[in-house]
Amino acid sequence: MAGSGLTFDEVDYAKRALTADQVREIVAAAGSVSAVLNARHERAKAGGWKERPPEPEAFVTAALAEPNLLRRPILVAGPEGARAAVVGNQPEEMARLLRG
Repeated sequence: MAGSGLTFDEVDYAKRALTADQVREIVAAAGSVSAVLNARHERAKAGGWKERPPEPEAFVTAALAEPNLLRRPILVAGPEGARAAVVGNQPEEMARLLRG
């Protein structure tokens, strides 16, 4: 997205941890834990989360301890109360979200 002319805040959560509120916002904007879950992560596999994702608060706790449970990249856009998210490598969906 760099060089696109768009203004955005980039968060590298490997360097600066997400807060519980940020993870909650991502899950809410994406619509579900399933939409943001990295099902290839060992903890997700061991828990059978691909078939039965955890409740949002349990996922928030897990993602704070292990940020790689979140699929990447994550784009959250839109006004407060009406935010939407695109998760994973989906450039066309990201462009659509940014166009509004």
